[in-house]
Amino acid sequence: MTRAVRAWALAAGCALSVPAAAGELGELLRATLDHPAIGAARLRSEAARESLSAERSRFLGAGAAFADTTRYEDQRFFGVLSPEAFAAPPFARDVTRYGIAYSVPVDLAGALRASRAAAAHGLAAAQLAERQTTLLKLADTVSAYVQLQALLRQQRVLAVQRERVARTFERVARQVQIEQASTAELKLAEAELSKLRSDEVRLAGAIQQTQAQLFESSGRHLLPASPDIGIPDWDARLPDSLLPAAVADEQARAASAQAQAQRRALWPGVSAAADYTQFEGDGESTDAWSVAAKLTLPIDPAGWRRAGAASAQAEAAVQAGLDAQRQTERDWSKLAASYASALADAEALRAEVAAREEVVRVQAELQRVGMASLEDFLRQQRDQLEAESRLGSAEAQAVMAWTAGQILAGTSADRFIETLDKPTGTP
Repeated sequence: MTRAVRAWALAAGCALSVPAAAGELGELLRATLDHPAIGAARLRSEAARESLSAERSRFLGAGAAFADTTRYEDQRFFGVLSPEAFAAPPFARDVTRYGIAYSVPVDLAGALRASRAAAAHGLAAAQLAERQTTLLKLADTVSAYVQLQALLRQQRVLAVQRERVARTFERVARQVQIEQASTAELKLAEAELSKLRSDEVRLAGAIQQTQAQLFESSGRHLLPASPDIGIPDWDARLPDSLLPAAVADEQARAASAQAQAQRRALWPGVSAAADYTQFEGDGESTDAWSVAAKLTLPIDPAGWRRAGAASAQAEAAVQAGLDAQRQTERDWSKLAASYASALADAEALRAEVAAREEVVRVQAELQRVGMASLEDFLRQQRDQLEAESRLGSAEAQAVMAWTAGQILAGTSADRFIETLDKPTGTP
């Protein structure tokens, strides 16, 4: 074993033995929870909660306190006309008035109850959308992380192969000088070496791009401590409720309740009102109070049109919810199949990679003693690298199918992080 190969093996062994590596992805996912998109979704939920609180407060009515002072060019009567005021009418040039008025709606038509229901469904939809946004960002972090692991595995195998080809090139160059090998073999080795160097540049660029994706979602710059991908177990049975369908359903319920509120607002309305006012002027004061029951009959042709439009929008939202249910069930089935297929591919590719490693080792010895052609040796190395690449892609695909399934299922962020922080599947 050469020094470079031993160094690579030692580095890989150290990466697997680092205790912090097991929690590295968990730390990234916890950092992802501070993403601005998740913060914005959280604030939208808070706004929806405040809207619901406001709708509930409408049953308490509304009022106002007021105060004003007025100076006239001459004396004026102040207060309210009443038989008592006619007996001793108050006059003053400077008049001060202050008081309070309050009105409480009587929700006979149910418009306020419908508005409150719309706000409650809006809050539920906002909370589900917040969970969906959180899971999407967590999935972005996981996707970038496992892709980096797959790329690092390719990079390490490529480095070993490049060193092996470089040694072969040097050996063939010496053999050409003593006429024990042809220049064609030397050119073949040189071309393969150039191709491997090109692959290293390509992989370095892919790693840089994927690191940028990881930074966008988690706010962290790093390379995974280990290239081995842990695949979590996943029960792919269809759950009772899927998150995108639940969001669409709550939005449809909110739209229906809002349409009902607009229709009920066009029905006759009843409210109770009371007010009290104190008048003062030239040292005299008088007050007045009243209570009232008000019946309002809206006459609003445009309002009925708007209510009809809201009803149509609500029906459209219901149909969109049914469509979302079908689409999410289809997506769930596709993800379950993708996960199972990726697991099967990974299992087969692990055996293939192990076999190709042995083939390359044997071919290297045979080619060194002249019992195998250089072309066969280089082709076997290329096949090994391709198998490593397909293995990393298959394992990453399984993890990404799992994360997408958790988005559809609406898994809580804590459970999502806990599962990936300690993967139970086959690494």
